[in-house]
Amino acid sequence: MNEDPIMNMDAWKAAHPDAAAKREAQERTNTDAMDIKTSKTLNEVEDNGADASEENETESEPSIFPSDSDRPQYVVLDDWAEDSGRKYKPGVYYCGMSKGKGKGEEPPQPFNTWFAGPLHIDALTRDTQDNNFGRLLRFKNDLGHWREWAMPMELLSGSGEDMRGSLLSMGLTLDPHSARTYLSQYIQWRIPKRKVLCAMQTGWAGKSFVLPDCVIGPNAAGVVFQSGERSHDEYTQAGTIDQWRAEISARALGNPLLVLALSASFAGPLLAKCNTEGGGVHFVGDSSSGKTTAIEAACSVWGSTNFKRSWRATANGMEGAAVMFNDCLLALDEISECDPREVGAIVYTLGNGTGKQRATRSGSAKNVTRWRCFVLSSGERTITTTMDEGGHKAKAGQTMRLLDIPVARTYGAWDNLHGMDSGTMFSDAIKRAAATHYGHAGQAFLESLTRDERDLCELLMEVKNHEDFKAEGMEGQDKRAIGRFAIMALAGELATEYGITEWPAGEAIKAAVVGFEAWQSMRGKGNDERRRILECLSDFIDQYGDGKFSDIEAPNDGLRVLDRAGYWRNTSYGREYLFNAKGIRSALKGFDFKRSITVLQEQGVLDANGDNGQIRLWVDAKQIRVYPIRHERLEGY
Repeated sequence: MNEDPIMNMDAWKAAHPDAAAKREAQERTNTDAMDIKTSKTLNEVEDNGADASEENETESEPSIFPSDSDRPQYVVLDDWAEDSGRKYKPGVYYCGMSKGKGKGEEPPQPFNTWFAGPLHIDALTRDTQDNNFGRLLRFKNDLGHWREWAMPMELLSGSGEDMRGSLLSMGLTLDPHSARTYLSQYIQWRIPKRKVLCAMQTGWAGKSFVLPDCVIGPNAAGVVFQSGERSHDEYTQAGTIDQWRAEISARALGNPLLVLALSASFAGPLLAKCNTEGGGVHFVGDSSSGKTTAIEAACSVWGSTNFKRSWRATANGMEGAAVMFNDCLLALDEISECDPREVGAIVYTLGNGTGKQRATRSGSAKNVTRWRCFVLSSGERTITTTMDEGGHKAKAGQTMRLLDIPVARTYGAWDNLHGMDSGTMFSDAIKRAAATHYGHAGQAFLESLTRDERDLCELLMEVKNHEDFKAEGMEGQDKRAIGRFAIMALAGELATEYGITEWPAGEAIKAAVVGFEAWQSMRGKGNDERRRILECLSDFIDQYGDGKFSDIEAPNDGLRVLDRAGYWRNTSYGREYLFNAKGIRSALKGFDFKRSITVLQEQGVLDANGDNGQIRLWVDAKQIRVYPIRHERLEGY
C-alpha cells in the first residue's frame, strides 16, 4: 500500500523531539484532568443510578473509524452511520494520517476521505491456468440494489479509466477526484481469502454452465463470469415460462419447422457434451413467409429480441458474436444484408469454431479465440446463391456447415394455424409472445442438463440410427447432415423430457426428419461437391460451346475462335468436347483440379485410361493433349 501521504507518529516523534516532549506533557495534563472528570462521573452514577450508566455507555461506543495507530486503512459503510456526533454517508472511506505542517511543530492528523459508494471485494478470480486474474466486486448502485461484477485486473493498468467507466455505467457513485487516487489502491489493497474460478466467455465450465448474469450447475458457487464489458442484454428474462409454453411451445405442435427452430435453440449446450462440431441450418424462403418469426421464437428460449443478430457483419466481426454465444444459439437474420463476398468466410468461421490468428505488438502469436455454437439463420437466398452473387463458388464444406432448408409449407412456414385466420396472424401472435415471455426455458433446460449424468453421445447415436432417417446406403455428406438434424432432435426430446416444451415424445425427431427431407429435396442426394463439379463443367459447355470450341476435323472453318477452350467431335456415343488444359482449368475454377479430374473419371465423363485424363490428337499437323469430355454423361446432372 502506498503510504506517501502518511507520516507515522513514531517517525514524527523521532524527527521532532522538542515538539514531541511538549505534546506528551500536554497529554499528561489532559489525562490528569480526565481522571478527575471520571471520578466525578462515577460519583454522579452512584447518585443518579441507571440513567447515568446508560449515558456513560453511549459515550464509550467504539468509533467506526480506526485509531491513529491502525491507519492507513479502508472502511466500508453500507448505510448511514454516526461517529462523534457527525453523520457519515454510505461508501468507502480512506482513513489516513496527514503530513505535519509548518516547521514540524504540528503532528500528523487523522482524516477520512469518501471516494466511492458501498463497494466490497469478495473474492480473487482466476482461470484454470492461473491466468486472467480479477476481483469479484460487490457494490450498491444508485437505486440501492446490490450487484456483482467479476472485474479483470488488467482494467487497472494505466490510469484505470476503463475500470472507473465500467463501474459508473453499472451505477456505482464515485468521487470525481478522490476516486482517481484511492479506488485502484483499494481494489489491490489486500488479496481476498476467497478464491473463485472465472470463465472468460459463456458456456461450459466443468459441470456448470456460465451465463453473463448467473452460473447454473452443481458447482455454480465456485465459478463466475468475468468480462470487461459493462453490460450484457442478450440473456434477459420477462414474463413466465408457463405463458411461453402456452403461446409458443404449444403452437409449435403441427408445425414441424417451428418445432425444429425451437429444438435448434436447445442444441447449443449439447455440442460439447456430444463432441459435435458447430454449424446449423439456414431457412430459405420468400419474404413474409415466417422465417424471421421462427428465428424470434427460438431466441425467446434464451432472451428477448436483442438475442437475435444480423448477417450484416464481416468475418472478423462475426467472431465476436460467436464468442458471445459460445455453447449456445447464434441466431442470424436475413443473409441478404451481408456482403456476398464475406458469406463464405463467415460460414467457415462459424462452423470451424476458431478465430483468425493474430499477432501481438511484439510480433508473437496472440491466443486464438475459440467457440462452439449452433447457428440458426434465415434469408431469401441460399448460401450457394449468395456466394455466387459475390463471385465465389460455394464449397461443399460451406454448404454442409449451414444446411439450406426451404420454407415452403401450407401457409408459408406453417402447417397448423391453431384456429387463426391466416399465416400472417399466426406469425404476429408468435412474435408478440416472443417479445413478452422469454429467457426462462433456456435456463430451465440448463438446470436439468447440468445434472443429467447419462452419456449424451450414446443418446445422440440412438437418434442418428432412428429408422425414419434412412441412413443406410447414404454417402458421407448425407450422414453428416443427419448428424446435424439428430443433435436438434435430441435437444428437442431432452427439452420435452425435462418438462419444458410439454410436447409428445418423438415430436422433435419427427420435425428433424421433415427438415432432413426438405434439405434433400433442395440439394439432391449424393455428394454435393461431385455434383457441383459436374454442373460447372456442363454450364461451361452450355455457355461457351459455340464460342470457344470448333470442329476438330475442320478447326479453321467458320469464325475464328478467340480464347479457345478446345475442340469438339462427334462419336458413336454422342458429342465429345476436347478441352485443352487452360479450358478445363477455367471450367473447374474454384475446385481442386486433381480432385475434379478424379470425379470426372469416376462418373465416366472422362476416360479413365488416359494419361491423367488426357489423350493425344493431331490438329493441323500438330499433336496436342486434350481432355475428352462425354457431353451426354453430363446431361443428367
